[in-house]
Amino acid sequence: VVVAGRKEGSEAERRRRGGEQVESRMEVVEAPFVRVPFEALKRAAKERKYIIEEVEGVMGKLKKHASSAEARRAKEGEATTKDGGEAMDVDGSPAAAATASAEGSRGSGGEWESELDDLLGTLGGLKRKLGASTQSEGVQIGRCKARVEHLLSLGAYGSERALGWNKKRVKRLVVDYLLRQGYHRTALQAVEGDAALGPLVETEVFRGCQEIVDSLRSRSVGPALKFCRANASRLKRIKSKLEFKLRLREFLTLVQAGSMGEAVRYAQKHLGRWASVHQKELQAAMASLVYRPYLDSGGEGEGGRKGAAQERYGHLFAAAQWEELEKIFKRDFFALNCLAADAELALDLEAGLSALKTPMSSSAQRSKEDPLSVEALGKLAATLPFAKHSKSKLVCWHTREVMAEPRVLPNGMVYSAAACELLAKEGKIQCPRTGDVFELGELKKLFPV
Repeated sequence: VVVAGRKEGSEAERRRRGGEQVESRMEVVEAPFVRVPFEALKRAAKERKYIIEEVEGVMGKLKKHASSAEARRAKEGEATTKDGGEAMDVDGSPAAAATASAEGSRGSGGEWESELDDLLGTLGGLKRKLGASTQSEGVQIGRCKARVEHLLSLGAYGSERALGWNKKRVKRLVVDYLLRQGYHRTALQAVEGDAALGPLVETEVFRGCQEIVDSLRSRSVGPALKFCRANASRLKRIKSKLEFKLRLREFLTLVQAGSMGEAVRYAQKHLGRWASVHQKELQAAMASLVYRPYLDSGGEGEGGRKGAAQERYGHLFAAAQWEELEKIFKRDFFALNCLAADAELALDLEAGLSALKTPMSSSAQRSKEDPLSVEALGKLAATLPFAKHSKSKLVCWHTREVMAEPRVLPNGMVYSAAACELLAKEGKIQCPRTGDVFELGELKKLFPV
């Protein structure tokens, strides 16, 4: 009985430890899944705070005007009451004094009514903004609740609910991939077919992203610049170059169209403030004003100027520059919305294919049961590493040395213990790649297999 009890206890302990490891991995893998609506909720709450501050400012003005109006009425009452309540003017005429007082009251009353209408209009606008902000908060709270409940529904490790939970997770990852690739209609059809899937995916976030991506593909930077203005402080915090790249692209578009004068005025207005940070890029862009006429043809002529201009400045006007601009926008957009840079479905698929890939997978003698014998999977796994290596090393991103005792941060980034000691400051650690700050107690040991 004692031996059986010990066996049962050790089995329960192993399951408990396995469950803890699964929960730890889940914290890392599903961090963006929970963080996206939570960050959106924080932004909505901050916006509501600013609206309330504006409302308090308007109410303060109303109180100030009300007190000044009371003081004015009291003063007028004192002026119109004299020895028995009759108002007298300089000539001693009560009627003239009453007329003057009435005219002054009408003038001040007209100004007061006009200002009161303005303040009431401002309050009406703030009320609408506050209602929209409150509604947004309610939506984000619902999404946070749905996602936490979805994660908790998995239950203990090895439970029977894991299969159904994983099926729902696969659906979510597929919809996320479709949204990232711009297939919104197909993704929405999948969401409409499963009502519980709606709060678990970022349909609205990716719709806003795709609108700006479409504008960039149509060679328009207006919506992207509007996005930069709306998120100026947050983009500055992550040291984004998006606005500079957009301004530079708009300048080069003017140069390409031959509008040199307009391009110069645009540069003076919008590009001057970037001179100290992006000097080399600006110098090359300014030189295109001179060499643009030689870029229409790459042939030699006029002392070889055409060929030299094409070699040095031709890439500034290439279509690939717009593609690069789209990549920069997506990267910064995902960072601001706490989304992973790559689709989780692609990462999971690559990890699985790499685990299955062996040197025999690409040989003619491979087994038909090998999943990589399927042509589509073989193409996806072509650039992936093999599952087994005779010699492998893990190199720390921060120290550039072989990683000893790796530690994983809550955002999924992995560093060596030595790097964590270097990065630690006052009981906290800041991730050098994302800028996120965490408590040292949040770090977890990583055991590479």
